[in-house]
Amino acid sequence: MPVSRPDAVARVVMSLLSYARWPGERETLRLCVDGSARFAGKLMEGGTLSSGRLVETRRVDGLPESLASQCDALYLGAMNDARRRALTAYFVGKPVLVMTEEDFECEGGSMFCLSIREHQVSFRINLDAIARSGIHVHPGVLQLGRRKAPAS
Repeated sequence: MPVSRPDAVARVVMSLLSYARWPGERETLRLCVDGSARFAGKLMEGGTLSSGRLVETRRVDGLPESLASQCDALYLGAMNDARRRALTAYFVGKPVLVMTEEDFECEGGSMFCLSIREHQVSFRINLDAIARSGIHVHPGVLQLGRRKAPAS
């Protein structure tokens, strides 16, 4: 049976979170999900990473600047480039792993840009944004992202 898009997105997001290490990690990872995200239904259930670390998820609307201190990771829905750049600017240089739906260029502040197809989710990476965040992402994930990046 084919996997639904929300299930596929949740699987990829949880995998990305599993291979990331934050400076000063907490016992529970705080994942904030943009209220406009189309494929985040399964993410809202939270879960447990392969390391046993809990993921606590909450929906956020408006994305105020204060979220930089309340979220370890942020999942943004599809939006226009100007809005995405304005929102991700708050998180530049902060240890918040930012993932977005359908950001094909992946040149703003997003670190992982998901390309969501019928039964498959692939991603592009923004190495500059990852480096500035202070979050360590396993090198194998970085190579996988480059290899599986959708064609421009």
